[in-house]
Amino acid sequence: MTANFADNQALASMADRLTKGRIPAALLCACASLLLYLLLPSAVSKLSSAEPSFASEIFSWVKPVTRASLTALQDDDTNDIWPAVRFLACCAALFALYGFLLHLVKGRQPFLLQLLVFASGAAFLLSFLIAPVLLSTDVFSYALYGRIFSAYGSNPYLANRSFSFSDPFFAMLHHKYVPSVYGPFWTLLSAGVTRIAGVRLGLTVFLFRVLACAAVLSSAALIWSSLLRYSPERATQGLALFLWNPLVVIESGLSGHNDTAMVAFLMLGVWLHVRGHKTGAVAAFTLSALVKFVTGALVPLYVLMVLREASGWRERALLLLRGGLAAGVVMAAVILFARVSTDLPAAHYASSPQFYSNNFHELILTRVRRLLGEDAASVQVPVTFGSYWVAASTEVDLLAAPSEQAAHLAHFPPSRQLIVIAPQRGDDWLRVFDPVSRQKGYVDDQSVDEIDDPDGADSDPVVVHVEETLLDWPKVQRANALVHNVAWSLFAVFGLAAAWRTKNFDGFLLWSAAVMLASYYLVMTQFWPWYVLWAVALGAMKPDAIPAKFAVWLSASVLTLYVTLGYEETDSEWIYTYRSLPAVVFPLILFALLYCCRRFRLRQLPGWRLVESGSL
Repeated sequence: MTANFADNQALASMADRLTKGRIPAALLCACASLLLYLLLPSAVSKLSSAEPSFASEIFSWVKPVTRASLTALQDDDTNDIWPAVRFLACCAALFALYGFLLHLVKGRQPFLLQLLVFASGAAFLLSFLIAPVLLSTDVFSYALYGRIFSAYGSNPYLANRSFSFSDPFFAMLHHKYVPSVYGPFWTLLSAGVTRIAGVRLGLTVFLFRVLACAAVLSSAALIWSSLLRYSPERATQGLALFLWNPLVVIESGLSGHNDTAMVAFLMLGVWLHVRGHKTGAVAAFTLSALVKFVTGALVPLYVLMVLREASGWRERALLLLRGGLAAGVVMAAVILFARVSTDLPAAHYASSPQFYSNNFHELILTRVRRLLGEDAASVQVPVTFGSYWVAASTEVDLLAAPSEQAAHLAHFPPSRQLIVIAPQRGDDWLRVFDPVSRQKGYVDDQSVDEIDDPDGADSDPVVVHVEETLLDWPKVQRANALVHNVAWSLFAVFGLAAAWRTKNFDGFLLWSAAVMLASYYLVMTQFWPWYVLWAVALGAMKPDAIPAKFAVWLSASVLTLYVTLGYEETDSEWIYTYRSLPAVVFPLILFALLYCCRRFRLRQLPGWRLVESGSL
């Protein structure tokens, strides 16, 4: 008896020493991470994705940064790999510290350590509020959509422009307007921000950043609180997995993406369910889907799980009635207040051939177009490129390739009218179509001048076809339909499998994260780094599960997109073409191989068969 008491005292003393040792280690990680986050904006400013945040308009001590100054800074490093190296090295160091902390906080931890994790995560986020740069133009899109609603009295879902051409946010989007693909609840939130900020760029960016930081901190608090009740031994680890994730910090604090608001309502739904408020959870999940529609796939999964857990048909009917009413009331109220109306182009934009970017679907679409008979050169042309007419200013040779040494296809006299059918390649060459000889080839850019469309050109059906954007080409449309139909069919099969396996709340947490991960690989033909926030947040509720581990893995690899995007229309354009492979494809393959190797090693252990059969 005395010996057992002494042993317990010794174990308690050892655990206390280990706990006390974790707090200084976590504090050192926090300080090192904060230093890296303070240095990160200077590395970001030299990337092609960098955009000015106009923070100097609010904080006088911040150095003014404009798009022109960023361009000049980036031009100084043309063909220099060091900006990419600095950015990736900084991110790698942050993920190394993040991984060490995740290992450090496994198991039950004292409240003081949890408080340190939360406070340091908040410091990381808030350090970006004064950052002079962003990593995307999304906040300007949010502001424009909000102003369309609040200042122009229209709605941002219409294909036709309904705002002033001189709007400053339209200028920040390079005078390109794309109808909103966000939910109506986000339109209302954006309208509220723009109502406060007006046309002040710096204040608008600041408020969207504040909104994103508040959403992330709310999500972190909800994850921690839910885990304290649902799985207290994982509360600290789940909090750290989400709040300390460098991708989460960068995409929310630095760039202010609206995915943070979507995630906040998603985690609110989880929190409400853990406390027994299932109807409230349905309402929260619905609000999440009304920020970005992607989480709408989780609503039926949750409802099915709740119905399975119900004790009888009467309870199922009541749950279905309450949930349906909650979702219906929320949707009706938001759609009514947002005055949502749309037309066909806006509704189908996300499934159009132009909605391909940063994912391997882009490579698949190119291959399918080739299989359908499209020539190799045209499949490399962006589907949104619009052809235009030029006339030879002097005698010009039509070449088979963009090189002086290429084979000569034809010789044209001055004033010969040609159609440019691809973006300019390098500084010297244009790919053109000759309406007379029906030949395609390359001409020297200095030997032609842009002209208006000639009279009578529309009478030639071949010319009309060449003048169309690739979006209107039948082969492009058929290839796009084939890719989307196959992808959505596979996603539907995965969704049915998830629904079959989701028999309780534990299964819902696991499979909801898996569904988000599957969406990246199956239906997200346009993919951006901040999308991974969805899976990271859901994975934080089960930090030891496979979806959580892969979400962390993927959150590190997708940041390479910010480097590879800069190689578009350069001599190393192949890096841009295959940018999705290191960002999305290779991580999945490597993770699967490591997982299989680990399973194989475990199977060699003597007790594995007993564990697998449930005897142990």
